[in-house]
Amino acid sequence: MLCFSLEQSMEKKLTIFAHSLILLSLISLSDAGSIGVNYGRIANNLPSAVKVVQLLKSQGIERVKVFDTDPAVLRALSASGIKVTVDLPNELLASAAKRPSFAFTWVLKNVVAYYPQTQIEAIAVGNEVFVDTHNTTKFLVPAMQNIHSALVKYNVDSKIKVSLSHCP
Repeated sequence: MLCFSLEQSMEKKLTIFAHSLILLSLISLSDAGSIGVNYGRIANNLPSAVKVVQLLKSQGIERVKVFDTDPAVLRALSASGIKVTVDLPNELLASAAKRPSFAFTWVLKNVVAYYPQTQIEAIAVGNEVFVDTHNTTKFLVPAMQNIHSALVKYNVDSKIKVSLSHCP
């Protein structure tokens, strides 16, 4: 909390306020952790995955969430130093929830095949399923359980976390 006495001049108050803001900014930056971005690819004339990774690195981006497991993207992120969250799309939730074998195969082909060269740190199961018009919410927990079981099977459960993605 910033307090000013009545005797201080306006200039001195502004100087103290400015220095306080700088100090608060530095404290906030040191506690903020790393910066990450969502890498969506539904558009026209997108740059190659290699160029996107170069851009991310040039901007100091340390984490990225990809909304699919496109091999070109995961290969481009290999050895980049960027931590990756991959998404299990909503349209695959029912299969992942109902068939552990599907989850095992999906994790093997889309995660284990690229790890650890690509620093996959999490799998987001579904994307905003609570507002999905296809009512995929009922598949969320069983899919997460099966994906986690697959991570255990391939002995990467201590390195790769299972999560979900939801924005209000």
